[in-house]
Amino acid sequence: MNPRQIRAALVLKGIRQVESAKGLGVTEVAVSRVISGQLRSARIERAVAKAIEQPVHKVFPLERVA
Repeated sequence: MNPRQIRAALVLKGIRQVESAKGLGVTEVAVSRVISGQLRSARIERAVAKAIEQPVHKVFPLERVA
């Protein structure tokens, strides 16, 4: 998925990045950077994928095209 699709999926689930960040004990910037592909974090990737009910490999493939 691309960053826009991930963010849209979160919105559709009623989840804001800031809420995800607080739940993980990280900054909203960290979550945003993972979603945009600027940073890799298995823990954040798993949490985002779980929140939008998708497998991690589908949301964050090893090779992402922005």
